[in-house]
Amino acid sequence: MMLITTSHRPTRRTRSFGHDLEKVFPNSTYLTRGKKTLQDLLMEAYERGYERLLIINVWKGNPLKMTFIKVSPNDWGYLGYLYLHGIKLQREIGFREIRPIREDMPFVITTAKRTGPDHVSFAQVFAELTNGEFVPRRDMSLQTIADKHNTDIIGVVERHPRGMAINFHRLDVDKERAVGPLISVKIWIMEDGRRWDYKEALLVKSKKRE
Repeated sequence: MMLITTSHRPTRRTRSFGHDLEKVFPNSTYLTRGKKTLQDLLMEAYERGYERLLIINVWKGNPLKMTFIKVSPNDWGYLGYLYLHGIKLQREIGFREIRPIREDMPFVITTAKRTGPDHVSFAQVFAELTNGEFVPRRDMSLQTIADKHNTDIIGVVERHPRGMAINFHRLDVDKERAVGPLISVKIWIMEDGRRWDYKEALLVKSKKRE
């Protein structure tokens, strides 16, 4: 699915975040960056057969930005960016020793129930960024969605006090609870010009109430 790495000189928390993502993106690999250039990373991803490269950038010791890049020998390019409020690691949610899935498996993205149009838009965008599949939630349970799409992994976009968040379910690990990591997103930007900003969205809502 994708090669996951960090900016140079990552913190321990950022490395842990990368390892957590390796466990919820099927058939993906976390790679220690070292001195590798962007070109080195693209070549590594291509040689491993991945279609995406994810780079986690750090600010003040914490993951700040997730940069998604399309991998292609002749047509690579930046796809989009997530700017983060914060994260909660799998171990902080109560899950340790989860094994990565080393096989091709659909990665499905949906929304929690009772979410709004902004959450649906972000779920669709996240599917584009990860090369996953967006599935409208409607009244289906996560287990029903998983069974229909023959997968154990579902990313769920949900409400968050400071914007929106995406959490991850591994139904082979726990049928009820999300395993994380929980990613709180304050801004997303796509290279084609689409974007969403938590503060801008709040301003629009406040004007509608006036």
